[in-house]
Amino acid sequence: MQKTDPEYFGSSDQQRLQMRADHFWLLLRDNPEYTCHGRVVGLAEYSEDNLEKQIALARLQGAAPLDGLPREHLETRRAALERAGLVTDVYDHWEGAAATFDAADDILSKRELPADLNACAISADTTIDDLRNLDRLTQSCDVFLPMGSFLRGLQRPSVFLYAKDQDGRAVGAAAAVAQFHDAHEKSGMVWWGMLTTDARRRGEGIALVLGSMVLRDVRQKLGLSQCFTGIRTGNLPSEAVCSKLALSRTNTVDLLAINPDSFGGGQITK
Repeated sequence: MQKTDPEYFGSSDQQRLQMRADHFWLLLRDNPEYTCHGRVVGLAEYSEDNLEKQIALARLQGAAPLDGLPREHLETRRAALERAGLVTDVYDHWEGAAATFDAADDILSKRELPADLNACAISADTTIDDLRNLDRLTQSCDVFLPMGSFLRGLQRPSVFLYAKDQDGRAVGAAAAVAQFHDAHEKSGMVWWGMLTTDARRRGEGIALVLGSMVLRDVRQKLGLSQCFTGIRTGNLPSEAVCSKLALSRTNTVDLLAINPDSFGGGQITK
């Protein structure tokens, strides 16, 4: 894997979180129990035996997610994390399969980005100035941009797209990362999300089109056709986009444990 200088984004707290996650990922990336899409290292699945691992990750790293926690175990796990002095945050877990990728293709057969925008794919050659431009957009929308090595696809297979206007300003973004270890049973499922639109350009369908383009590229370039995302309860715009793309809310949640001593905020991203 190509070695580059670390590129961390977001607020100062988020950048420190990414720095710690970067070092933990170096130690844990070959273990299928752990997963990362470039923000923070988390647990790949729930088990009754990995509570202490989530606590340790949160205390040392600053935060530790657990994706796809069966809802019937939420209150027990959340109470245990809070007894350990951690703050918790919960997202509804939505998933999509072949119908989602078909819906994306159908949308792209009928819609495209506004004429003044160009879609750009992040790669190993993308300039740091372009990534900082994207970081300004995502921060303005309270969305946490992953670290550079994931954006550039150097850690896990990924698709990161953003829309740039004629002045070179990033006004929309979407992403997917095959975050699970190749040996894990969920290795065929990508994390999909980071849907972001500049406040001045909302209502033009930019997030829907970019999100569909990412799904198309995931199927065509990565050969995968399963995805998941986390949506905070009550985030109606995100729910509407996901429903148009045939994702469905599951009976699981994504549970984030946050160490208030090392990460000041009560949530990591919107």
